[in-house]
Amino acid sequence: MNDAVSALNFLNKGKGGKAMKIKLAVFLMVLGFVLPGLLPAAEIITEEDIIKRVVVEEDFIKTADNFLILFDTSSSMAEYVDKGAKVTKYDIARKILKEKLALLPDLGYNAGLYTFAPYKVLYPMGPLDKGKYTQAVNSLPAQPKGATFLSKALRNIEPEIKGLSGKTVVFIFTDGTTDFAGAIKDPEDYTQALADKYNVCFYMIGDATNNRSQKRLTDMAKANACSRVIPFKQFVDNPNYITGALYIVKATERIETMTETRIVGIKVGDINFDFNKADVQSQYGADLDALGSFLKKTPNAYALLVGYTDSIGPEEYNLYLSNRRADGVADYLVNSLGVGRDQIVVNWYGEANPVASNDSAEGRAQNRRVEVAIGGM
Repeated sequence: MNDAVSALNFLNKGKGGKAMKIKLAVFLMVLGFVLPGLLPAAEIITEEDIIKRVVVEEDFIKTADNFLILFDTSSSMAEYVDKGAKVTKYDIARKILKEKLALLPDLGYNAGLYTFAPYKVLYPMGPLDKGKYTQAVNSLPAQPKGATFLSKALRNIEPEIKGLSGKTVVFIFTDGTTDFAGAIKDPEDYTQALADKYNVCFYMIGDATNNRSQKRLTDMAKANACSRVIPFKQFVDNPNYITGALYIVKATERIETMTETRIVGIKVGDINFDFNKADVQSQYGADLDALGSFLKKTPNAYALLVGYTDSIGPEEYNLYLSNRRADGVADYLVNSLGVGRDQIVVNWYGEANPVASNDSAEGRAQNRRVEVAIGGM
């Protein structure tokens, strides 16, 4: 069985003594991880079925070798996102950083931590020691102040990236403002230049201060297909954003018999695609209709859509194609079924993590997919 179904399956316990047939199959995503899988179509499960609990043993697989964090400590980060609770962008950014670091598995990363306002090295790029890195995070200023020298910071990190081997992810906690004093180029010029020269992806994490700042973040994310912008709230509400950047979880299962019969989700199989296509085929309409109905009836739940490709073609193009496939499924749920956009999380990883051999047409057909998982239950 595939990774996306490494979860606990349950049934709905009928009320009033009679079991009712349920059209939706059951699926529970392991929180915070992208677990790909091949699943049968949505199926009817009754109260009389034998219930099994799947105990998951997880295996972490690196998707990057290095990560570098640029953290905005400038005064613009003092803006409130919750005036009643007096919570600032800076408060949220520090909270995210501490929580994600605590959950990060020890997979032999190289890591660095740098601030800009002004540029300062808190943890020089090198092997990750989580204890020392945590101390560096705790040494961030208590309150943000000063100007935002984002361009200069991006210029300064090139020597750190240049000496690295493998893939590097640069997480930039920022609101998109910048002071151009002493800068020769715009921030987006630096991200593009770095992406052209090195194996690097940029994750802009934060809420823009204004339309100009939002455009800057969007332009920075255009450096390559693996770069993206993630607002604070989405990053907090949906922990799946961090896992795919640095690691994927594969899982093995051990089945135990259970007697509980309650519904906790929906099981939907992979959505497969024709070669070099991103159109959702009509044969998946029934499954997606069932998923859309479930999401509209369960406002606390969200669907994680993860796009993949086979190995044919350039890696950069496959990243774009996997993004289009995941977006295509998302658009179907939103535009055709009326699902709220806030109930959908989209991720894409190109040809990474194949579920079958790319040496055969049959295997490649399985790898051209969007995986569906459910969280928030």
